Amino acid sequence: MEASHGHGQPPPAPSSSETLMAAFLNVPAARLHPLVRALAADARRLRCRLAFLLLSPPHFARALARLRSMPLPAKAALLGRVLLRSLLLLLPALCPAGGDDDYRRHHLLLPQPDLDAALLLLAMCDSYSPPAAAPSPVDWRAVIVDFVVASTLSVSGLGATPWAALAPYVDAAAKCRRFADVVPSSTARGAVKDGAGSGAASHAVVLALPAAAGDGAPCAICRDAMAPGRRGVCALRPCGHRFHWRCALRWLARRNTCPCCRAELPAQDAAAETRRLWRAVERTARGGG
Repeated sequence: MEASHGHGQPPPAPSSSETLMAAFLNVPAARLHPLVRALAADARRLRCRLAFLLLSPPHFARALARLRSMPLPAKAALLGRVLLRSLLLLLPALCPAGGDDDYRRHHLLLPQPDLDAALLLLAMCDSYSPPAAAPSPVDWRAVIVDFVVASTLSVSGLGATPWAALAPYVDAAAKCRRFADVVPSSTARGAVKDGAGSGAASHAVVLALPAAAGDGAPCAICRDAMAPGRRGVCALRPCGHRFHWRCALRWLARRNTCPCCRAELPAQDAAAETRRLWRAVERTARGGG
C-alpha cells in the first residue's frame, strides 16, 4: 500500500512562484521599494519597445525575419536569455552582496537586435492560440496587437499598486526556472565527465580573472608548484583560490566551479546560468542570504 502524504512523507516542494515570494519576504523594505521602481521602469521600457515594433512595419518585419532565420535551438536559447533577464533584475535586491553593477554587465543580457527578436518571440508565445478552423498563415502583427491591447486594458494592466509591477516579473522568473528544467544546457549532453560543473564558465568572467602572486604552493589542478611572483597565476572569484593560468583556462572551459571549494562562477550557457541564479533565490527563500 502507498503511504499517505500525512504519514512520514516529506512536504511537497514549493512551486517556483512560492519560492520567489518567500525570497521577497526576506528583502528589507529599504531595498524592496527601489526594486519595484526599477522593475516598473524596465517593464515600461520593454512595453515601449514592443509598441515601437508593432507601430513600425519595417522594424517588425526585420525582427520577424531575424526570428524566422534562426533554427529551433537558437530560438530556445533566445527565449531562455530573455527570461533570464527577470532573474538578473530581481537578484540584486535578493542577494545584495553581488552588487547591482555585476548584473547590469551580465554577459547573457541581450543586445538590441536580439532583444527585439526575443520580445517578439515572447509575445508570440503569450498571444497565440491555435485556431479551430483549418490552419492558415498567421498575421502575427494583428495577433500580438490584440493581445497587447487586451493585456493593457485588463485589471492588472491598469493597476497602480506595487504588485502590478512585481507580478509580471515573478511570473517571468518562474517561467525562467521551468524553462531551464525543460531545456538542457548546451554543455550538459556528455561534455563534462569528471567534475560537478554545469558547463563552461562565462568567457567574460574568465577573461576578467585577476592575476595573483604565486607562493610555491601546488596548483590544485596539475599539482605543480606555483612559482613566486605574479606570472602565470590567477585567482578565481569569489573564493580567491589560485591556479596556473593554463590550468584554470582548461578547467573553466568545461566547468564553472572552483576545483577546490566548488564555488560557482557565472556560466556561459543560459540554462546552466539560470540554474545557478535560481539556487541563489532558493538560498534567500530559506533565509540563507
